[in-house]
Amino acid sequence: MTWEIQRGNGVPLYLQVSENLKQRILNGEWQPGDNLPAEPDLCEAFGVARGTIRQALSKLESEGYVRRERGRGTFVIWGGEHARAPGLPGSQIGFVVPYVRDSFVSTILLGAERAAAEHGLSILFKHVENDPLRQNEVLAMLVAQRLAGVVLYPVDSVHADSTAHLIRSGYPVVLVDRYLRGLHSDYVMSDHFGGGLRATQHLIQLGHERIAFISWRDPSVSLEHRAAGFQRALVEAGLPYDPALTCEVEGYPTVASDAIAEFLTEHPEATAIFAANDQIALGAYQAARQLGRRIPHDLALVGFDNLDFTMHLDVPLTTVAQPAAEIGQQAVKALVRRINGQADDWQQIILPTRLVIRRSCGAYLRTDVPASPDGVSLPR
Repeated sequence: MTWEIQRGNGVPLYLQVSENLKQRILNGEWQPGDNLPAEPDLCEAFGVARGTIRQALSKLESEGYVRRERGRGTFVIWGGEHARAPGLPGSQIGFVVPYVRDSFVSTILLGAERAAAEHGLSILFKHVENDPLRQNEVLAMLVAQRLAGVVLYPVDSVHADSTAHLIRSGYPVVLVDRYLRGLHSDYVMSDHFGGGLRATQHLIQLGHERIAFISWRDPSVSLEHRAAGFQRALVEAGLPYDPALTCEVEGYPTVASDAIAEFLTEHPEATAIFAANDQIALGAYQAARQLGRRIPHDLALVGFDNLDFTMHLDVPLTTVAQPAAEIGQQAVKALVRRINGQADDWQQIILPTRLVIRRSCGAYLRTDVPASPDGVSLPR
């Protein structure tokens, strides 16, 4: 066998060997309990010295993928040692998020901590800088530390190889905000579709027929469900869905308002915006200011998330509120049930959202639509 690695690219050979072997484990080429090829065979396969192989195997062992036994060889443990007997093996669980930049994540964490304390658990918190590879590394580290389980807010809904392997192995994982495509799992999320539907219906009720939808370039089911709710509201109202009135912008680390301003300049017919989240809505505020368009008189605006800053803007933002604290609480409760063997089937919990009406949608300019500057909450 021969496995190629790149020489002269600046990446140490042992790291390349380690990553190659890790991917083979995650892809199922070796199952839990399998013995990896002997060190001399690996040296021949990669064309490297024995010291390089030992460095690579040592790294895999520290990350929880293999166990090395003197005189016997190197065995895959990623998955096998995690399908353990029900019950809490320790007093700590992990909480992994893609980033920490707004009140949504911190409020989920507060809810999770409250529920964890009720079960005598503490939380080890990690963020992965919106990097799928970093997410894999953090999960491996937490598993190697023998944590009882993990609550995971995934970077997206597609980079799921290691997470899928972990869940299939029986290790307790509960996802929040989004699930992973093609994978059965426990998850807790908001009714993103219903929230998007209600937000768009509200703009239609206010008389808008040319409504723009702005989202992130983010392959997550949560944003896709909001987009689906937007489209359904248009169809039910007998309005055409115009793909030209949709815009995608980069969402990390910040939303570029220039891209939104360019989009609005190209589509002056849009009288309202449904922003897929409040960060995008903030970018829309800045873009409207650049173009001299007044919110809500020239451009109505609705966001999603109800982040802390939304009520303190010059024109407070109408938005869809997610029950962030309850998401955290329910995720930990689901994790504990999974750890204790009390979940007979997949726990897939969808929590209701509510529309908070403030001034940015322009409802206060209409006498036939109930609203107040402090916000009117309408459950969905």
